[in-house]
Amino acid sequence: MEPVNPADRRSRGALLSGVSAELRATLALAAPLAAANLAQMAMAVINTVMVGRLGAIPLAAAGLGGMLYFTIGVILQGILSAVAPLAAHALGGGDRRAAGRVAGAGLVLALLLALPFVVALTNLDLLLRALGYDARLAAEIGSYLRAIAWGAPGFLGFAVMRSLLAALSHTRSVMAVLLVCVAGNSALNWVLIFGHLGAPALGVAGSGYASAVNHWLMLAGLALCTRMMPRLAVLRVLRNACAANWIEMIRILRLGLSIGGMRGIEVGVFMTAGILMGLLGSAALGAHQLVLNCAGTTFMVPLGISQAVTVRVAYELGAGRPRSARRACSTALALGAAFMAATAVVLWTLPDVLIAAYVDTTDPANYQTVQIARQLIAIAALFQVFDGVQVIAAGALRGYQDTFVPMVLAVFGYWGVGFLGSWVFAFPLGYGAVGLWWGLALGLAIVAILLTLRLYLTAAPITKVAKALPVH
Repeated sequence: MEPVNPADRRSRGALLSGVSAELRATLALAAPLAAANLAQMAMAVINTVMVGRLGAIPLAAAGLGGMLYFTIGVILQGILSAVAPLAAHALGGGDRRAAGRVAGAGLVLALLLALPFVVALTNLDLLLRALGYDARLAAEIGSYLRAIAWGAPGFLGFAVMRSLLAALSHTRSVMAVLLVCVAGNSALNWVLIFGHLGAPALGVAGSGYASAVNHWLMLAGLALCTRMMPRLAVLRVLRNACAANWIEMIRILRLGLSIGGMRGIEVGVFMTAGILMGLLGSAALGAHQLVLNCAGTTFMVPLGISQAVTVRVAYELGAGRPRSARRACSTALALGAAFMAATAVVLWTLPDVLIAAYVDTTDPANYQTVQIARQLIAIAALFQVFDGVQVIAAGALRGYQDTFVPMVLAVFGYWGVGFLGSWVFAFPLGYGAVGLWWGLALGLAIVAILLTLRLYLTAAPITKVAKALPVH
């Protein structure tokens, strides 16, 4: 038996120590961010449940109105999320003032983006009427959108502050604020929808106003966190916002437009799939929404890991440690794949338990929905790992400030393969709802593979170049 080389032992020990440290750093960032994502999802569920007590039309109005609001809002938040990698890169290089300038410019940009956002929201009911929507439904949707539009600047400003605090590794503050706001959202809905505590009963508009107030509370909570912590107060975010220059805003837009575009591409293909599913009947559409909600819940965890790895990669690159940045990528991908593999097992083995949480499986009226949902959950279980890998790879690439090519790859994967495949499988080939989901699964798999390859090609040259650089 050959003796173990002490140098090899030290190298192996250093590698394990580095991986362990990176795992702790990633989890410290990702766990609160995942909890915050789940809290935001809980707010949407609470809104739906409470408005549902008003009847079918208010429920449909809040559902469609909320979908329109959050679809546009999430795309705009994607643009502003460029603050995270830019601020983290500056912090990695030891330049806290630059991080403050980026955040200040982000707040100004959030206000500028909020203006067309509000205009669009307040006029969307006119478009719906022109498209032939029922007049009463269109009026209810318009009422909801005009109410929630008051919160649009707060919603976008919150995205900037959340990105800054993530870059600063203060993600527990984000989690704490959102958990408090879940309770606040419930209370505001109870008061404004039904007219308790002396307030007028505003119905579906009350839910919109409740969300609007809550978005401002979310922003105020994060702003208060930055003021209360001495290490964060020195960033002078508000002062930098007042003195924001166009250079920083252009940097955010240059990086963020592709991020927002990529979010729109992904959200758009699933929205379109829902429209196609509606052509297959109400049972298919109900099963689609049910399973999509299950998959969306599990997705919140790799989304949190994705947000964390963006910061980890950008910070390590800013500090001049490309090897550590690559280790952050590998650790995040392994962590996300392991979690999603575990959720795949749950989806595969407990479909009836999950379906029963949404519908009465013993009611004969739900028989067709339950049967379709069982098939779709099996497909969802198979694409769990791909879904986790693609969002984490995209987050890591943002840390490298590589966003345009990933967006192009997403267009090809989601629309060129996923949407086209969904349509072909569902209609010409006649596989219906199951075929439509196989198309989505295929698109996710293609995007995951392409983004992972892109990440490898992006990270590897930097590591090789770093070897040739002189040590300062």
